[in-house]
Amino acid sequence: MSVEVLDPRFDPEPPYWRALRATAGLRADWAWDVLRQQAWCARTPWYLTVLLDGGRPRGMAGAAWIGTSTRRHRFATSRRGGYFGGLDLRAPGNSAFPSWWFADAGADGCEELLSEYFPAMRKLLGVGLKATLIRQLSEDAAAHARGRRGLVRETEPVARLPTEAFSGRTDWLASLGGKRRSQLRKLLGGVDTDERLAVEWLTGDAVDVVELAELLRLNEVKHRDVPIVPLPQFVGYLRRLVAQPDFRVLSYRDTDTGELLGAATVFDHPQWPLWRSFAAVPVEGGGKPNLYFHVFGELVRWSVAEGRRGVVLGKKMAELKKSCGAELSPQYAAALPLR
Repeated sequence: MSVEVLDPRFDPEPPYWRALRATAGLRADWAWDVLRQQAWCARTPWYLTVLLDGGRPRGMAGAAWIGTSTRRHRFATSRRGGYFGGLDLRAPGNSAFPSWWFADAGADGCEELLSEYFPAMRKLLGVGLKATLIRQLSEDAAAHARGRRGLVRETEPVARLPTEAFSGRTDWLASLGGKRRSQLRKLLGGVDTDERLAVEWLTGDAVDVVELAELLRLNEVKHRDVPIVPLPQFVGYLRRLVAQPDFRVLSYRDTDTGELLGAATVFDHPQWPLWRSFAAVPVEGGGKPNLYFHVFGELVRWSVAEGRRGVVLGKKMAELKKSCGAELSPQYAAALPLR
């Protein structure tokens, strides 16, 4: 086995990368030009490590290096952010999926992380690599990590909305509890019959990236309750993301003014697309009410039409999503010492 550690800021796309993406089911945020832009816009260096067997990829993991020079108001300025630090295993564009993949993995890849990936990174980074934070662990993986004398805690669950059993939005609504069903029928009908609102699925060149970025930033401003505030939506990153063939935008536009009033972004996938984000102009600022709930119905309609198994709704507001038919999968994070 050999190990290749790549920094997307400086290293070209490996010849095996597109095939690896397809095999591992990695979505639009893992396209190489998207990774490059994300890495240049990050606060910390981000390593992509690929494990090769006879030149063929058999596993990979992405992680940010959190070192002694890491600051919330500083961007990554070098290949290494300080001598002492740790690896934060996190996906580059969403928090619903892990940042690693291994062929024929046991315990969802946690065993391979501990036995192969971390020893390889310790050899590369030296004794300055002291610890790791692993996010998006399943219950089986969390049980495996508990044997390493670290700290394992349950985090927010990931919501998935199966759609295979439905012929369309009406079937989905009929499957919900009485109160939620009645509420959604009223809310969805109000949006559907609004003559001043155009609802449309968009791809690629049909998206005004600057307009979309400004709207997404409205939503990001609401989430200031975390120790390290997320960086704003960068236009350069979004432009490369929108250009990917598996990226979709559900737009809500005022037909009189032409203003974009709401948008949901989606990473498409042959089985489980991911609802990545949503943002809308506040009602007090001229926006329309209930667009967030309308997205659920449009996601179901689109998923059924495209023959998908369902839609991953991500984290946040788990109980609300559960009331809309989603199944909740527990997620864990582990902070482990590395010796």
